[in-house]
Amino acid sequence: MKKFNVKDKVMARWPGSSLWFEGTIVDLNDIEYQVRFTDEGKSEFVVKHRDVKLRTDFHARKRSKSRGRSRSRGRTGRSPGRPSKYYKEPEIVKEEVIQTPTKQLTKQLDSEPFILNTITQTPDVAPRSRVISTDHMTPRTSTPMRQSPRLSTSKDKNDIDGQVNNVKPVTETVVAAPSLGSRMCGLTCRVGSGIKAIIHAFVPAWATIKTVPLIIGMMIMPIILNESCTRKKCTVMEFPSIPRTLQYYYDPLAMGIVGAFLAVQIILYFIPLGRVVKPPNGATARCNGWIAVVLSLASLPLLMYMDYSVLVVYSKYRQLLATSLALMVLTTLVGYIRGAYIPNDAKNPTGNSGLFLPDLFSGREMAPAIKRLDVKFFSFRVTCIAWIMINVIIAVKDLQANPGQYSPTLLMACLLQIFYAADWVWFEETYFTTYEYTRTGYGLFLTLGHASMIFTLPIFTRLILNHRTELEWYYLSLIAIVNLIGYTITRAANSQKHAFRSNPSAPALAHLESLPTSAGTNLLVSGWWGRMRHPNYTGDMLVIISWALLCGFKYALPWVMVALDMFFLVGRTFEVEAACKRKYGASWESYTTRVRYRLIPRVF
Repeated sequence: MKKFNVKDKVMARWPGSSLWFEGTIVDLNDIEYQVRFTDEGKSEFVVKHRDVKLRTDFHARKRSKSRGRSRSRGRTGRSPGRPSKYYKEPEIVKEEVIQTPTKQLTKQLDSEPFILNTITQTPDVAPRSRVISTDHMTPRTSTPMRQSPRLSTSKDKNDIDGQVNNVKPVTETVVAAPSLGSRMCGLTCRVGSGIKAIIHAFVPAWATIKTVPLIIGMMIMPIILNESCTRKKCTVMEFPSIPRTLQYYYDPLAMGIVGAFLAVQIILYFIPLGRVVKPPNGATARCNGWIAVVLSLASLPLLMYMDYSVLVVYSKYRQLLATSLALMVLTTLVGYIRGAYIPNDAKNPTGNSGLFLPDLFSGREMAPAIKRLDVKFFSFRVTCIAWIMINVIIAVKDLQANPGQYSPTLLMACLLQIFYAADWVWFEETYFTTYEYTRTGYGLFLTLGHASMIFTLPIFTRLILNHRTELEWYYLSLIAIVNLIGYTITRAANSQKHAFRSNPSAPALAHLESLPTSAGTNLLVSGWWGRMRHPNYTGDMLVIISWALLCGFKYALPWVMVALDMFFLVGRTFEVEAACKRKYGASWESYTTRVRYRLIPRVF
């Protein structure tokens, strides 16, 4: 029985120890919680239900108001009922001490102290002392309890080595005038600090220098690829002629099409049909993407019946691409500003360095949510639906340009891309367990990638449309087999991973072998994930190779896109494995020893 919900503040046992620390629930299932602790590294571990408790279960211990020893028999002094006029009781500051794995946080509150039964560590910032520091190394010569005026005045104030109750008196210190050497040293340090500040003001950080070409490349590459394949020519041997005036990219009609499409998709997102998924960001996602696909496609014949040409989407291809890229930059800027006001557990660990461009590129927030709208999930769904509709419009354009004739190669190319995108919409629940959703922030890397994919992947079908590359039926059959093999590997691996992460104790997964990790989770070492570490990427490579095969070998552009896709996927494997090594430590080394190959068994 689940006791807590996502975002609940709890006390959880640190795995492998008997210590309890404060944390936040970020995910859960029937037997375990995933807890993000409040240490500097924001460590996340999976712990059993029995190892998670309420904060109120840890009863506070009341601190004694007396700071000295209790009155012993035979000790002289004034009666407690008669306070001395010379004595002023020190003010007691009540504190709440919350133990974290790396430091001790102290807050002044009006409540009784809340102290955990843990190991106390030295705080980073020393708390303000109530009185002058006591010399604990000197033997105590008097009691800190209240004393009679007669006893307290019987000794000189400088008795007992100038101390009373081991409290050192405050004395004036004579500060010597700084020497010439110290003055020169201070001047040199100030000059060096000024030069360093000037350098930092005019010379950007290395992270910023690396980010600038990545942002420019992600914005320019879709335009270059699309301009390289037109009706007149399709070549990579010469740089395409890219229009440099704003009128070739800005178009009110294109902006209206993009705005209307997004508005319709938002309405379809909230249709109360489909399974409800509640991600950790507090949104409510309904897995009704297939309904949105059907209704969106149904609008095309309706618009054609109303004498509205849907081919305007194809004629405004460049303007729609530019509008989508600009919109993604705008939404990312809004997300960057929003990232300054979100709680720490919602921030992207790699997107809050304090540098503008690197944080904008990586994303300050992991998975933003606006009320019930999961922005990242919605962006992925819109990408898939727009990709499907563009391929349908390409097929319609071919049928209108050649009435009574159709190209089997073009039809197959469109169907394969539509099938791949529709599969992701049908199994859109598995998107919540992908690396993109769980580890990639909502920055330019994600948003520009989604916008580019809509207009870049249909280049395969546009090339066949413009240059009529036709293949024999037996070639088409072999290509379909390659595509089917790649799709089977990708879908089986993603579904297997999603089922295991959602409920590892499900009976359907009982035959799978897993390796326990120090993080409290398990890694699959059988099935598809026992043959390769990234079988889903292997399947994606086969799928995109099948799309390029439909274009033949006359044009190099499709194979350049295959090379770019493989470069991205191979780079993603190293990125994923670096994150897993940081998370699992020695357990990841054991996993890589067990599963030796990344993408291709016995090769790589």
